[in-house]
Amino acid sequence: MKKVLVFDEIAETAITYLKANDIDVISNKQHDDNDFTAHPDVDGMILMMHPVSEQVLSQMPKLKVIARYGVGYDNVNLDDADAHGIIVTNTPGANATAVAETAVMHMLMAGRLFYQQRLSITEDVNNIKIGQEVTNKTVGIIGFGAIGQKIDQLLTGFNVKVLAYARHNKVVENGRMASLEEIYTQSDFVVMALPATPETNNMIDRVVFKKMKSNAVLVNIGRGTVIDEQALIHALKSGEIAGAGLDVVAVEPISEDNELLSLPNVFVTPHVAAKSREAFDTVGLTAAEEVVRVLNGQEPRYKVN
Repeated sequence: MKKVLVFDEIAETAITYLKANDIDVISNKQHDDNDFTAHPDVDGMILMMHPVSEQVLSQMPKLKVIARYGVGYDNVNLDDADAHGIIVTNTPGANATAVAETAVMHMLMAGRLFYQQRLSITEDVNNIKIGQEVTNKTVGIIGFGAIGQKIDQLLTGFNVKVLAYARHNKVVENGRMASLEEIYTQSDFVVMALPATPETNNMIDRVVFKKMKSNAVLVNIGRGTVIDEQALIHALKSGEIAGAGLDVVAVEPISEDNELLSLPNVFVTPHVAAKSREAFDTVGLTAAEEVVRVLNGQEPRYKVN
């Protein structure tokens, strides 16, 4: 019987599907390398957030597939996986609605400073600025895959003008495709929906912030490393932009002393965009299906290496 390692909080849909396909499911917290290397005989794994590279892979000789429980796969060293003949998959689109809803929530929370207004009830918070509405604004969406397109759809009814950027032209329900320059200079809200790659690392930097409107609100539900965090802090403190809504930061989990948490024009959540019951079930089942395909000698649907 083939063995697959999963993490303790995985959706029951994934476990049920694996067992129905005669797979022995092993579960642990996946908190450190030992949680992986303690099971050197597994044939596959469904991976949450722990980084996996040569140190782990070299001790798991039977491993054939790593299925990421989500869209991003920057915690898997693809070169090391290739060297060991391991297929890596992800689950694009499976959590798009949950993440898109989070993006819209951050636009509202950061745009209107609702969190700061809430703090004023129980804490000594004064001089809260008056925020701006989303309605009738220009919204730039950088990264127009399943999540970016769902954000566009959810904004229907706000009467926004969407400027979308992607490598390939796509239908934009509430606007049009645009250049990065147009998005930086024209948008009242800029939403980042990009993965972490060498090309996207720190793409939003001091130069970009100087191009943005002073009332602009930056929202990031992709990966924290796409934004130069020190440049963001400077832009927020100096008034180059009005605010930020962040579900992700450069180093996670976010530290209590991260300066972003103390700024009066920032709303932060701890990388929870994909955490809905519906998304958890769909992502889990999709990841489990990919594992079964590979272990049965079939081609996976969402191979990333």
